[in-house]
Amino acid sequence: MIVLGITSPISWNSAAAIVKDGQFIAAVEEERFNGIKHSPRILPLKSIEFCLSFAKVKPNEVDAIALGFNSPLAYWRKTSLENLKENDFQRNLRECGTTAEYLVGMVRLKEWLKQKGFRIDGEDKILMKFYPHHLAHAASAFRCSGFQSANVITVDGQGEDDSGSIWSASGQKLKKLVKIGHHQSIGWVYSEATNLLGFKPHNHEGKIMGLAGWGKKKLPSEEFWKVSEEDYFLKENWYEKFYQKFGPIRGRYEELTDRHRNIALTVQKFTESAGIALARRAYSESKCGNFCLAGGVTLNCDTNQRILEQSFVENIFIQPAANDAGTAIGSALELANELGENADFEMKTAYWGPEYSNEEIEQVLKEAKVSYEKVKNPEKVVAEMIAKGKIIGWFQGRLEIGPRALGHRSILAHPGKTGMKDKVNKEVKHRETWRPFAPSILHEAGSEYLKNYYRHPFMVLTFDVTKKGLKDISQTVHVDNTARPQSVEPETCPRYYKLISEFSKISGIKAVLNTSFNDSEQPLVNTPKEALKTFFGTGLDVLSIGDFIVEKPKKN
Repeated sequence: MIVLGITSPISWNSAAAIVKDGQFIAAVEEERFNGIKHSPRILPLKSIEFCLSFAKVKPNEVDAIALGFNSPLAYWRKTSLENLKENDFQRNLRECGTTAEYLVGMVRLKEWLKQKGFRIDGEDKILMKFYPHHLAHAASAFRCSGFQSANVITVDGQGEDDSGSIWSASGQKLKKLVKIGHHQSIGWVYSEATNLLGFKPHNHEGKIMGLAGWGKKKLPSEEFWKVSEEDYFLKENWYEKFYQKFGPIRGRYEELTDRHRNIALTVQKFTESAGIALARRAYSESKCGNFCLAGGVTLNCDTNQRILEQSFVENIFIQPAANDAGTAIGSALELANELGENADFEMKTAYWGPEYSNEEIEQVLKEAKVSYEKVKNPEKVVAEMIAKGKIIGWFQGRLEIGPRALGHRSILAHPGKTGMKDKVNKEVKHRETWRPFAPSILHEAGSEYLKNYYRHPFMVLTFDVTKKGLKDISQTVHVDNTARPQSVEPETCPRYYKLISEFSKISGIKAVLNTSFNDSEQPLVNTPKEALKTFFGTGLDVLSIGDFIVEKPKKN
């Protein structure tokens, strides 16, 4: 049985995934191929082609396609025109543009599938199933967690009528306990704060989380929302009041002030409190200490930290592709299980995308007419360079899924060298100097640098930093003395683990500074050619790509 999972035509992060005979094989985001950040509202056609190619599957061999968004027609199927209420009719008129966009996208998808040779018509035609958006999110978390039972919480901007949900998961079943309507969207609160502070909604929310660390005090917000022990509530007209009180919208080039930082802090603290309340509510229903998180809001590392710190939380799994890209994964796994494949597994890495052989890489290097050297031990060579203060583009193995670079498409630097954070921000990433970087840490050394350390390979949790951490990995510590780590283990990331181990032998530090291999507003690099473009277009010193080392010509 071969199941293809894809995002809907109106998803914010276009992606595809594939399950073959009950085994999860591949997943990738469309932005990695077309260069359009997030690729919102774009069909994941190139992602589908990659998944089929990697799984060695022909289009006519695919048995089923799952979409991580319910069809807009589902509402109309359940409702006759005679029974429509005025409010229902008006609401659907407002949404008719989105519905039309969805349906046009589906028509285009069907035409493309037919053109490519998928079994669209006839008695043996492919099964196509639409899953509610938050069920797809929930499945992406639970079915990749390895847990036998868990509480599942999903939080995002909006999917159909929902902005979040709570599920009880046991065995292979997901049972929905709580629906959070779109009018109670934490995701929209965060997006509106992003807009008000002069950044781009649905793109720069991570900047607000970083900016919040610089806030000095939480501002009064009782007129916008209320948070109780096991719930939260957005008050009527909170949106208008929010802009009235905290406006006007900051100009793009307007200097950030303490007021802006405090607004970010206020929204961040609300998000954390609301997340804790949802976790408490889930636990009160199940008394289960395992938690699974998905949905775009659960990329908020600080909120995840606060949830993990609760006494009733024993284990936590956060889908690394927690944004809409994860619905391709969740819908594929959900349908595979429905079809009897038992596709649940423990996702230990995020390396599900394309990879390139040394032969393919060398061909690109030759065509680009750059000088390069093939080395026997690139990990040791690069470790020595990092120790000397060089900034490295590191391109190895299969591409990561999700927004975090995890040692396969990464920019690496010394985590304790004074000034390195500012240098990477200014010369390589071309972004705001107040934004933090993350440490990749050898798993066995995690507790040396982080308080209450918890194994976490996906870089979507923050931890308070120890005194040793403040010294050794200072360039990866945020202004609030937290860090967002990646746990690195030899079983899941052998080459990266060896690199950090070699750097540890030289420096005594069992970590490196890690950020995504891209320039500002670019997707993560996918191909060797893209790696070269970014290498020569930024202040990187060295490119380590496969077994090859590329250095820039020395200035005369």
